[in-house]
Amino acid sequence: MKKHLITSLTLALFALICGGLLALINMFTSPVIKAHENEKIENSLSVVYTPYNSNDYTKEDFNREGVVLGYFIINKTTNDKEAVIYIIESQGYASKIRMMIGVNKENRITGYTVISEAETKGDITSHDFNMINKNNLDDFDSLAGSTYSSKAVKKNFSLALSYAKVDLGGTSND
Repeated sequence: MKKHLITSLTLALFALICGGLLALINMFTSPVIKAHENEKIENSLSVVYTPYNSNDYTKEDFNREGVVLGYFIINKTTNDKEAVIYIIESQGYASKIRMMIGVNKENRITGYTVISEAETKGDITSHDFNMINKNNLDDFDSLAGSTYSSKAVKKNFSLALSYAKVDLGGTSND
């Protein structure tokens, strides 16, 4: 009985020390990871909307299918919404495909980038889906051999165009 008690207490102490060390490490690494994520998003914003200026946007939490976060690009002179940039995701074959997609007030895609994915086939991060300056999916160029990934990317574009039409003062595409 005494041996079991000593073993249990030793394991509990070991777990407590390990948990404390993990919390300590997290305290130091969490801000660095968050800063890296913010830098990646900031760099992506300028890719998806060329006239982007870090002082000209407001961050929005959209509660919609697929939308993780959104940014309104605001004209500081007129206070009008010039564009909206979404971080949006859909399920591919092996993972969620998270993209940043910019749409201007003419409801045309200004740019896009794949932020994260873990798909097994094809290189969707560098594939040109032929969507720049488009306002519909007629010319969408799927990635050969990556049917599920292409469907997820196409869904991301479709959602972005539909939401942007509403968010920038139009009506829904539905």
